[in-house]
Amino acid sequence: MFLFLIFLSFFTVNVNNTPTNNAEKNFYFTEKVYKDVDFQDVNKLNLDIRNFSAESILIKEIGGQTLLSKNSLAKKDIASITKLLSVYIGYLVFKENKDFSFDKESLSKEGIVGYFKEGERISRDDIFKAALIASSNDSIYLLAKNYNVKDFVSLMNLKAKEFGMLDSKFVDPSGLEQNLSTAKDLFILLVNLYSRIPEILRITTLEKVVINNKTLWTTNLILPKYKNFIVASKTGYKDEVGENLVMILKFDKSPFLVFILLGSKNRWQETEMLISSLIKYYGQ
Repeated sequence: MFLFLIFLSFFTVNVNNTPTNNAEKNFYFTEKVYKDVDFQDVNKLNLDIRNFSAESILIKEIGGQTLLSKNSLAKKDIASITKLLSVYIGYLVFKENKDFSFDKESLSKEGIVGYFKEGERISRDDIFKAALIASSNDSIYLLAKNYNVKDFVSLMNLKAKEFGMLDSKFVDPSGLEQNLSTAKDLFILLVNLYSRIPEILRITTLEKVVINNKTLWTTNLILPKYKNFIVASKTGYKDEVGENLVMILKFDKSPFLVFILLGSKNRWQETEMLISSLIKYYGQ
């Protein structure tokens, strides 16, 4: 236990180093306090919010104004959006050249993505790609299991609190169970992750990836149409939760934006409507 606490202390200090890359510095907002007033309901896009089924909506400039907010402080099951934080923890605790072997327990997780087989090897970075592009549950569980799932989830909660995600609670690494967060907290998560691992989040702009001769396709169906605007994205879905989508967007004449829909009944249609409004708003 004593050694584990020493490791946690090192872990906390080590991951808070300020990025040296100039592009990353533009996103480094860890010390900024996001007050609840910044996330109250607003509608600067002049949209009829009644046309949107999403239970929570947030469109906010990074370091700037909130353009649209609906129930951004409400706790929601975020489903596979969870994998963003899981990948970050995996990035911190496993070396780049680490590889893993699929086992029965990992492969038994709900969802078949990649048709991986028992004993099949996969690298850390390919797990990141499978999880972020195709939302593979078995691969992200394999990652967590090789650390110890309970301890891995503890690190997820520790890091969430460090980021300031005070209304979030994680109980598993994939999102199959009920991981709760808010649009506000997910805004904080996206800003923090992009400040630290932009090269990892850029994976999410790929339409497909080939792993062990298997092609895995993106779960973001609007990515091909809006690829020039999407800096990062992740989907999440459960029958009982609805459709989730988070993105970082950048238009020619806009700052970087965080875009969040939670609990939608038609995320693609609603996202198209919102992106169209954003294009008009920024005079593209």
